[in-house]
Amino acid sequence: MPFTSASVMSPEGSSSSLGPADHGSLLDTCERALGRARGFQRPILASWSRPLDVGDPVSVWSRARRSTQRSFLWQSPWDGGSLVAIGSARALRGRGEHRVRAVRDGWRTLVKDLVTGGVAATGLPVGEGPLAIGGFSFRAEDAYETGRLPDALMWVPALQIRSAVPAPGAEGRPVPAELRLNAVLLHDSDPEQVADNLVHLARLCLTPDPNADTERRKRRDRPGRTCHSTELPGAEAWKGLVRGATDRIRAGEFEKVVLAREVRVTASAPFDLPAAVERMRGANPGTTVFAVDHEEYTFLGATPEYLVQVGDRTVHALGLAGTTPRGATPEQDEACERELVGSAKIQHEHEVVVSMLRDALADSCTDVTAETPPQVVKLANVQHLSTKVRGRLAEDSTAGVLDLVEALHPTPALGGHPRAQALSWLADNEGLDRSWYAGVVGWADRSGQGQFAVAIRSALLDGPTASLYAGCGLVADSDPEAEYAETCAKLRPMMSALGIE
Repeated sequence: MPFTSASVMSPEGSSSSLGPADHGSLLDTCERALGRARGFQRPILASWSRPLDVGDPVSVWSRARRSTQRSFLWQSPWDGGSLVAIGSARALRGRGEHRVRAVRDGWRTLVKDLVTGGVAATGLPVGEGPLAIGGFSFRAEDAYETGRLPDALMWVPALQIRSAVPAPGAEGRPVPAELRLNAVLLHDSDPEQVADNLVHLARLCLTPDPNADTERRKRRDRPGRTCHSTELPGAEAWKGLVRGATDRIRAGEFEKVVLAREVRVTASAPFDLPAAVERMRGANPGTTVFAVDHEEYTFLGATPEYLVQVGDRTVHALGLAGTTPRGATPEQDEACERELVGSAKIQHEHEVVVSMLRDALADSCTDVTAETPPQVVKLANVQHLSTKVRGRLAEDSTAGVLDLVEALHPTPALGGHPRAQALSWLADNEGLDRSWYAGVVGWADRSGQGQFAVAIRSALLDGPTASLYAGCGLVADSDPEAEYAETCAKLRPMMSALGIE
């Protein structure tokens, strides 16, 4: 297609454009990548960038996701940064026990001879250049058996926008951001066609839709949807599994296991995903909001837990384990907090997780420390014990964020302890396809920096069908009724976000 200037505008109206000079620079980047692809006889990644101002990332994602079968939204409280990614320049996949390693190796190979162009933005959160984005299922066999989401899928987006945290008092106004366009060039690629296609994608994604407000009003005025819910397994059967797990713990087979359950909801009409993301973001401050579109499926959530962050060779992990409900009054809430902090059962469950994180980071880090005492994190429906674990990559360590994902996932907060025995019991007894629930979602850059969240408080959607998940850490004296009530409290935020009564 012939090149035309593409207007790049925020929803609030500030604008810039991809003009002839930008197109020329992008084309030059693609031509250099083509020359390298022909010389090396293998695919070469080209990545071109320029600064821009952008409005609300959720608005950009809501509009842009319609143009592709694969998209990604990420808003993190850890550094205030946001990421919107549309389309796919190259997919990175893995299966089985070493699926994370396969993705890591594919990513390293792809960026080894990266060709860059344009102007990089400054003042952004940690991370640079093109990113690999996506996630991994809880168990290696989950997605392989069911085919809903892949075992391991990360990809380089065709278009990515990273934005910084708004300055104090600047909320609602455009913020500094970086537009990055990525493509993989083969020996027979047409660089002009590649550049034109990327500019066209930018125009589709970033030009405001004048009908957006009308469409939002139509969705809001649509008659109420009806929903039918099924618990998998049923409540009494799940409580029986709790009793079976605690019997095995008392028999010494393992120390802790995390048992999950699913609520499958079939609605009379497809769910409004942008509205669900808006509700998640508004009702769950302090959480990481994410949404992954892959073909007909969308996996989204608002998680309070991260697995690992790596930036400037500093590694952060988070132990989040031990839960009580929120109280209806301030006095009741304080009583629940005292129970959380004072419970020997909960403290033991929490320490199992923190101990594993310390040991795992010690393999590649120096100066590994865990904050004491654990902090209490209060969310809308529950409160948790939380401990931050920090380390510094050793001078001779080549580990990056994907290496640490492989070492840490799944932690005892997701599967149990010891890992092998707990996961074996779950495989034989849980009877549940967790898919990416209790897996990890996030991003990595070419230098090994990145952020990965633990994918809890989440749901997997396919049109009018939603699978919502929640789990509980079980130890020897866990009570089935209390654990079931805890899962109900954990399910409520996602049910509310989806408008399920």
